[in-house]
Amino acid sequence: MKRAVLLLLAVALPAFLMAQNSAVDKLFAKYKGKKGVTTVNVSPELFQMINAMGIEELEEQDFPMDKISSVKILTIEDEEGWENVNFYEEIKNDLDVSNFAEVLTVDDGGEVVRMWMKADKAVISEFLLIVGGDDNVLIYITGNFNMKDMEGLAESIDHDIDIDF
Repeated sequence: MKRAVLLLLAVALPAFLMAQNSAVDKLFAKYKGKKGVTTVNVSPELFQMINAMGIEELEEQDFPMDKISSVKILTIEDEEGWENVNFYEEIKNDLDVSNFAEVLTVDDGGEVVRMWMKADKAVISEFLLIVGGDDNVLIYITGNFNMKDMEGLAESIDHDIDIDF
């Protein structure tokens, strides 16, 4: 009986986890490979491989490579031809954030910023940032990390992505 329950969990859990971010995946699929759009998808396998290598320079970084499972970043770099795009408006109806805490809300004219975190006490398992309007950015991170870890990750991302609030 225990084996049957464990087998059922092993089969059902990945499908359940994939359903949680299906709206994010759909948005990525829509824009992937389009001119002027940058998509970054760092898989859990790559993080596992990097962590197993024990690279000293990475261990000295401010961001927690060993605590992150996956990272997805979607942004429009070249605005030409994408003037009417709004990631937030496109995703908001399909996005299930019922198990997330909305931790940041900004409405500034044509710009919308939403930040959600799924956390159990001080441990964050999912982080989602959506910027829609003049700038369009989506950042989705999974793992088991805390706010101090997020600060280091935000600093490293800030060097690569320019978001004007």
